[in-house]
Amino acid sequence: METESQEAHTVNEELANIFRLLSNPDAVKILYRAGLGIENSTYAIEELDLTPKRYYYRLKELMVADLVKKVDGVYWQTALGRIIYDRFLPAMGKTYDAKDELELIVYLEGTELESGVRKRIEEELGIPIFTDSTTVKILETYEDLAIEAVDLYDSAEKSVFLASNYFDVRVMEAVLRAVDRGVINSVIVGKNSLSSKVKNLRMMLSLTFTKAIVNFTSNKVDLKDFVRVVDLPYTFCVVDGHLSIIDVSNTINETFIVALSIDDRGVSEKLTDFYEKLWKAGESNSAFGILNSLRSS
Repeated sequence: METESQEAHTVNEELANIFRLLSNPDAVKILYRAGLGIENSTYAIEELDLTPKRYYYRLKELMVADLVKKVDGVYWQTALGRIIYDRFLPAMGKTYDAKDELELIVYLEGTELESGVRKRIEEELGIPIFTDSTTVKILETYEDLAIEAVDLYDSAEKSVFLASNYFDVRVMEAVLRAVDRGVINSVIVGKNSLSSKVKNLRMMLSLTFTKAIVNFTSNKVDLKDFVRVVDLPYTFCVVDGHLSIIDVSNTINETFIVALSIDDRGVSEKLTDFYEKLWKAGESNSAFGILNSLRSS
């Protein structure tokens, strides 16, 4: 077993590799393009003005670093890749540009002027990480993730958009409660979550799932307007335009690693844009058609 020192060394190596990779302009270009989805590498090479050798070399590095993932022939940012591109890189850029101002804060530490100067500089810089404008909660287990998702659904007032590779009955019931309250709601289901027949059979036979179906069949929501199925690069949800959950999974065996619960409108806006792209690319599924037919039975 690895000691804590060995684990820390491994993490440091991985972080050093990511820093090294992101210092290369080609890698950053490809990471940005993967946020939109790369369906055709030939077009991407031309659009990014790269040679095939440079493109494929950096793309491979991004995948090894778990910043980009290939899903059904399309290259996407992973959850980690999206967080780094949307939050980390802009914050680093602003921090570098403001290095003189930040040096002044350090110089004034412990003086009477520090508090006032720090507040003024923080407001002017608007550096997300530096100003603590974002509230981030780490969800260390899948159980923590499910509980957080249910809590957010039950507290939702305006809208909830869920894109999930998990099929959790507790979350489904929270979804239906939100629908009953008139909250704007839609769900994107990852194809992988529908792939296990044994898992789905166990879910169908559960008492809680049966209750959820009874509640659903009495609801006026049409599943064609409510659920889409798509190859999903990672699980996330957006609640009321500012609360988000992003799941970071092992891309090799699809096991849960960690999730982040984030209160930030900027992150939520980007995830909502990504959700809309996925929704347009999604499709209906026959399994959900069966549920719609229960209304008339």
